[in-house]
Amino acid sequence: MKKKVVYEEGMHLLIVLATSVVYSLGVMWFLTPANLYAAGITGVSQIVMQMIQILFDVDIPLGVFTFLFNIPLFIYGLKKVSLRFSVYSLISVLIQSILMMGFIPVYTFGIDVADNILLFAIIGGLVTGIANGLALRFGTSTGGLDIVAQALSIEKGISIGTFTMILNCSIAFIGGGVLSHAWEISMYTFIRIIVSSLIIDKIHTAYNYVRLDIISNHITEISTRLMSELGRGVTLISVEGAYTHEIKKDAFVILTSYEIARAKKICLTIDPKVFIVIAPAKNLVGKFARKTIM
Repeated sequence: MKKKVVYEEGMHLLIVLATSVVYSLGVMWFLTPANLYAAGITGVSQIVMQMIQILFDVDIPLGVFTFLFNIPLFIYGLKKVSLRFSVYSLISVLIQSILMMGFIPVYTFGIDVADNILLFAIIGGLVTGIANGLALRFGTSTGGLDIVAQALSIEKGISIGTFTMILNCSIAFIGGGVLSHAWEISMYTFIRIIVSSLIIDKIHTAYNYVRLDIISNHITEISTRLMSELGRGVTLISVEGAYTHEIKKDAFVILTSYEIARAKKICLTIDPKVFIVIAPAKNLVGKFARKTIM
């Protein structure tokens, strides 16, 4: 058991390291050269860095602001999400901050940025979206406002991609239009945001809900294990086959998409001949436990 815990924690650390590096590369190689704005706190940091450059003619590395602004969000995450989620997010922020203080230089691949801003916006959105989505899928985040988004997903069931899209559009509007008076930068950043948000919602599906209808001759055992191992309520409905007129029980349960594989494994282990119908549950009204990933 101890070895399993150590293995899982080690895998989480590797995922944190990998997603932090990928996210930092996306910012420094695709967004920064094109003067596009990143997501969340990194985008806010870009705006503050830009304001200080304009007002005081002082250049402060982006990583400094990224780290400072994440401290209060780390505390918020401790209260609203979970200790492990927040600690891993803080580690991710530390790695990003160090990398963006100069360890990863701005790089353009020899491409003329001025003539290819759309390309940089799309690739930048793709890379940062993959990093964010994978981090969230494996129970951590790239820090910043992902922590707030995760808390809102748990409490309100709000899509993380939707939340970040609204917030990041505000960053693009302020940074590109208001401060720089370069509305084309805002427009290209909007494209980056759309790409990134779509990728995040495709990868991170923890708060997409599904309905399972399970029909089996061993429904009592299946229901008991679903309740004990997944912590979900199960409703039993009497059903009758139209052809055989055989009376059976239909176990009706609502799960998140992350729990489908475990539920199917439980059912098939008990009854290899089990019949399962899986359908999306678009809206839930009433009590449903929204769990943290970690």
